[in-house]
Amino acid sequence: MRLVSIHNCEEGFILAKPIFDQSNRILLSAGSVMTNSFIQRLKDKNVHHIYVKSEITEDVEVNDDLNPKLRFEAVQKLSEVFNTLQEGKTGKNAALGRVKSIRNMSDVFSQIMNEMNSSKHLLNLLSHMQSSVDTMFDHSINTGLYSLTMGRHLGLKEKELQILGLGALYHDIGKLQLEGVTKQNLKEWERHPDLAFQALRKESSLHLLVAHCAYQHHEHVDGSGFPRGLKGKDIHLYAKIIAVAEAFDYLINSKSLLPHEAMEVIVARTFTRYDHQVVEAFKNAIAIYPIGVTVILNTGESGVVIAYNNRYPQRPVVRVFKDQYGRKLNQFYNIDLMASLNTMIVKCDAVIEREPVKS
Repeated sequence: MRLVSIHNCEEGFILAKPIFDQSNRILLSAGSVMTNSFIQRLKDKNVHHIYVKSEITEDVEVNDDLNPKLRFEAVQKLSEVFNTLQEGKTGKNAALGRVKSIRNMSDVFSQIMNEMNSSKHLLNLLSHMQSSVDTMFDHSINTGLYSLTMGRHLGLKEKELQILGLGALYHDIGKLQLEGVTKQNLKEWERHPDLAFQALRKESSLHLLVAHCAYQHHEHVDGSGFPRGLKGKDIHLYAKIIAVAEAFDYLINSKSLLPHEAMEVIVARTFTRYDHQVVEAFKNAIAIYPIGVTVILNTGESGVVIAYNNRYPQRPVVRVFKDQYGRKLNQFYNIDLMASLNTMIVKCDAVIEREPVKS
């Protein structure tokens, strides 16, 4: 199977995986033959990519990093937590409501950790992206997934990963109190880490480090960040991890950069914004071009990613199925981008334009 943009979907394509809507109901079942009306329906439902059956990759195993139903449940539970914390109600019943919603989110997050721990594969950066309306919550979930993967690569233990993951999920909760405020109003916008810290530190069901993750995720290792201008070792490791994870997701989903372009931005900011050890963990632990994704090369050829180069995730192995003139080939061939250094990916079907996520 291969992952294709809904805009590049053609009549006759056969759906390889079911498509779910925002209410977790099946829009189309696996095996459905795509028609123009089906394609338009998916566009109307904000479905951006689909997995289709393909002879190009019939010998290639495509792995998901997170069950769609579990991801949907995580978004729902995270929304509940954000809403209860934003309300800021006092009294015993309100406090019990917040504790319940936080515990429900923690339970779902434990399931996510179990799924990720049982996977033998690199985290597929883009393969879980299908439909999205709650951009802020998706950003938080993605940040949590990337943070967990880096934390695991860095050798964090189970309890440490739990704290890190929850800190990543809640890192932007302070923005709820700044609705309508943009980066143009910089002084006001830069209050969101402190607002998040104040909200999270009061919750007895959350480890205090979760609040510090939110407080420090915009600190830079050279001291140029905010809110306190902390440097290097004064910034907690978890916050350094979250800083890389959320920035990368922002560059992909808000700025619509290609994965390797976003990676280049992150690498360029190593030793100024981001910790070198954390950036290396990100490069080595996450497949920025997942197996099955459709790409276009600078040669004009179209292909599908079929294998990783673990230490160089931006240079995978690509199976070419169209030549530089857009003609479908009768016989496919593979290009290892590590062996062909002049060849590079210039377009990726999984990168989409979204409404901006303020980071």
